[in-house]
Amino acid sequence: MENHRQTILFYQFLGSHSLLIGLLPFYLPVFLWGVGLNLAHITLLIGISGLSFCAALSAWQPLSRTLSLKRLMGITFVLELLLVASTFFASNALWAICLIGITNGFYNGFFWTTQRTLFLQLLGANDTGKRYGNFQIFVTVFLKIGILIGGWSLDAGGLPWLLLLSAIIGGLSSWWFLVKASDTSLHDANDISLFQALAYKDKHRSRPVFLVDGFFLFLESHYWTLSLFMLAEENYAKFGVIVVVLALLFALLFFLIKNTIDTIAVGLVFRIAVVLYALSWVLRCLVSNELSSSILLLLLLVITFCSSFFRLAFNKRFFDIAAANNGVGYLLIKSYQSQSFLGCGFILISMLLWMSGTTSLAALTPMYLAAACLSFVYLLYRLHPIKSK
Repeated sequence: MENHRQTILFYQFLGSHSLLIGLLPFYLPVFLWGVGLNLAHITLLIGISGLSFCAALSAWQPLSRTLSLKRLMGITFVLELLLVASTFFASNALWAICLIGITNGFYNGFFWTTQRTLFLQLLGANDTGKRYGNFQIFVTVFLKIGILIGGWSLDAGGLPWLLLLSAIIGGLSSWWFLVKASDTSLHDANDISLFQALAYKDKHRSRPVFLVDGFFLFLESHYWTLSLFMLAEENYAKFGVIVVVLALLFALLFFLIKNTIDTIAVGLVFRIAVVLYALSWVLRCLVSNELSSSILLLLLLVITFCSSFFRLAFNKRFFDIAAANNGVGYLLIKSYQSQSFLGCGFILISMLLWMSGTTSLAALTPMYLAAACLSFVYLLYRLHPIKSK
């Protein structure tokens, strides 16, 4: 009964945040592009977000052990509202980029770490793929509702209304979880420092995979989002519709394979998923408004399929390893390594873009090709520890 109650609470938390993310945080890269930031600005913001994520982890750990779960959930909604509020100051001024980057990093740090910890606690025996598929389908529904509302509002110049709507949803959600969530803390694991995380190595070959994964997450959530925005002719409402249509395939894919991925040859599935993921980055280079509508739609659907299938296979492997290796500690190590590396890496890339004068979206094509090559690093990830010779 307690596990059932916790499952319901997890989905309520996930649904409310997915709706809030769809309203504005999802649109963050294209919104910033629309107010005059170039690729170097957005890349710098991503780097600042990564380093701020690491700072948020240092604050999250003691709070998640000492505060009740309901108060910790309340903090995530406050941070989301601060992120939305910071977009009112959006400009290419360095202080504005830093402000949005810091609020974005802290919100992501608290929300995603809380969400992943809750998900880890729900896992049973060999059901990671099914459970991850279920919650991705659930996320898709609420996220896309938020995206449609957010796209229409931004296209109509309704940023203040989005802030008001986010405040209402966030306030009601905070009240709900103060009533329904547990008075106990989320976990009792020991704190892990940034230096401990950076020094971590294991026989699953987690480290090289963690170091590159942050890059891919932001390539998908920010750079690829910008590419789709250009396809929508920089129209927020049209962009939202394109994303929602593509999400239908996403949901269908997870529904079809979520119950079988736990039973088939996991090693083969993972290798196929990585190859398809690399292919998706090559295909992204071909996306253009010059293609016919039918070919363009087919190309976008294939890219969505490959990316979605890979994320399901990767997250199944990650959470299976996490469940068997120090649980929350493994989650924190992954976040520290991914976010610190991408933080420093994207700040460096931003400087290189400025020095080369390449600040337009034309720079995305070589980045996508580099991502295709870098994708094969994921093949190093082993579900079972590598035996010492």
